[in-house]
Amino acid sequence: MLITKRGAWWEVLHSWWLLLTFVPFALTSFFAFFYIGYRAKNKHWLKYGLIYFIILAIAYFLPSKPGVYIVLPLWVITIVHGLKVRAAYLIQLDVFKQRVEARAFEAVRHEAESRFGGKPAQHIDLTKHR
Repeated sequence: MLITKRGAWWEVLHSWWLLLTFVPFALTSFFAFFYIGYRAKNKHWLKYGLIYFIILAIAYFLPSKPGVYIVLPLWVITIVHGLKVRAAYLIQLDVFKQRVEARAFEAVRHEAESRFGGKPAQHIDLTKHR
């Protein structure tokens, strides 16, 4: 099922960060949320990345048994959370990229208009031979 109009391949390429949540014991899950938060300019996902990092750090400083009781549920939670926010991330990234592309298009258009004095360029017939 496609989430954006950019196609399945684009969505798969921009979902690589989900692999970070599947690394054993949630060792890199917080990186996934930092990444999507940064890319989509979403502060909530950045906060989740920080929360997951703090929980992971605390769990690794605890003795092994209590630490495992924290890390294993954290690992499952980050996987489920990542799968849940994937669609929202792809939509937000799509909208962000559309804005960037539109701004770049407008900048090129503005430059062309200023270069040609706001008038369309003269028609040049490329089919004529000299």
